[in-house]
Amino acid sequence: MPELPEVETVVRTLEKKIQNRIIRNVRVIYPRIVSSPDAESFSADLTGQRFIGFDRRGKFLIFRLTDKVLVAHLRMEGKFFVYPKKTQPDKHTHIVFELDQGELHYNDVRKFGRFWLYDNDEEIEAVKGLRYEPFDDRLTPEYLKGYCHGKKEPIKSQLLDQSMIAGIGNIYANEICFEVSMDPEHPCGLISLNKWDEIIRATRKILARAIEAGGTTIRSYTSSLGVTGLFQQELNVQSREKEACYTCGTPIRKIRVGGRGTYYCPVCQKKRAVFAAITGTIGSGKSTVREYIESLGYKAISCDAINADLLKDEKVIADLSAMIGCDPASFSKPVLKEAIFRDARLKKQVEEYLHGKIWQVICRFRQENEDEKVVFVEVPLLFETDWYRRFDCCLLVYSRDETVIRRLRENRGMSGQEAERFVASQMSSDTKKQMADYVIMNENDLDKLFNNVEKTLNTVLKLI
Repeated sequence: MPELPEVETVVRTLEKKIQNRIIRNVRVIYPRIVSSPDAESFSADLTGQRFIGFDRRGKFLIFRLTDKVLVAHLRMEGKFFVYPKKTQPDKHTHIVFELDQGELHYNDVRKFGRFWLYDNDEEIEAVKGLRYEPFDDRLTPEYLKGYCHGKKEPIKSQLLDQSMIAGIGNIYANEICFEVSMDPEHPCGLISLNKWDEIIRATRKILARAIEAGGTTIRSYTSSLGVTGLFQQELNVQSREKEACYTCGTPIRKIRVGGRGTYYCPVCQKKRAVFAAITGTIGSGKSTVREYIESLGYKAISCDAINADLLKDEKVIADLSAMIGCDPASFSKPVLKEAIFRDARLKKQVEEYLHGKIWQVICRFRQENEDEKVVFVEVPLLFETDWYRRFDCCLLVYSRDETVIRRLRENRGMSGQEAERFVASQMSSDTKKQMADYVIMNENDLDKLFNNVEKTLNTVLKLI
């Protein structure tokens, strides 16, 4: 099926060939090819119209005429032929536009293509359901993650949803998934913001290259427009079943995803565990939740525990001692805290160092457990850093401020005033609630908390 790059190429080629041509007559040979209005009115209303502007919306061609708008969708095999003089239509020609100079024929072997005609000031119903174009600045990771929240559709199928992104078809969806090293069956509702950003960048890169190359020639997709489809020479997986992957040498496989032929590399696009973060304010009970999840048999790790282990590592102690200017023999956590408390610049340097080390451990943990369905990482400062963008799913353990204050007084010996100041100094729980994918309520009942954890886990697992 012609996709965005092919349609863009056809539109720009027609612009060069029939710009300012006047339609003298229209012969609709196969009336059902015209969706609106009826074929007779379609022909009559187009007579005398001049081609003024040429646009594209998703996979739709939009022709701006004198006072009408002609919309076409090529579907599977629709194509245009421009002839310099009157030409006998062949058996697959369904509309003939007789121009003041030459003719424009619409040819469609399967008869799936459709045409619509609107007044200039009329809403174009045919494209009403389309959302953002791939190059639209409004197409952001936040928009895509929000659109897909709670959806279990495979990412390959979701990329074909024209109400999410307009213009991507089967071929380019396969290529995009390969470009971002993503299993085409990965659930779209469990994808990190960073990965969505990769998907947007890959989509724009691939489509831009394809437009420059004139699209991809598929089967017998030819016409008199000189659309060569050279991008087929750059395809990494599409139509390459059993051929060696250019990256790793593994044979490309073909499966069906959502009923569509899907080509992928089983090594470069290996299935991996969903990467989930557990967070919450101090005193919210996030560690209790992580421990309970572990008791259920899931793999989980704590950033606080990683940090504690790092502060016992000789190499880390040597590096941090050099940063704060102390002897490694006298290094301790209180010494480190005192040093960075007095120097904001040093604090940032130490945090960047430790965060980098912690992330390395997390990445090893993820890789060691990539065959699991889902792995969990407890991250106290998830939303205070950019780390929330790295996880496929962010779980917030939420307690009301008054509950947290009470716990800080009871469990940490803080005064009411100290606890209130401490809570006020942090990012608010309500702000974190808005940023989280799922919220686990935790007030005063452990049984209710564990029940909420299990409900949330079941919600996530249903998407996998």
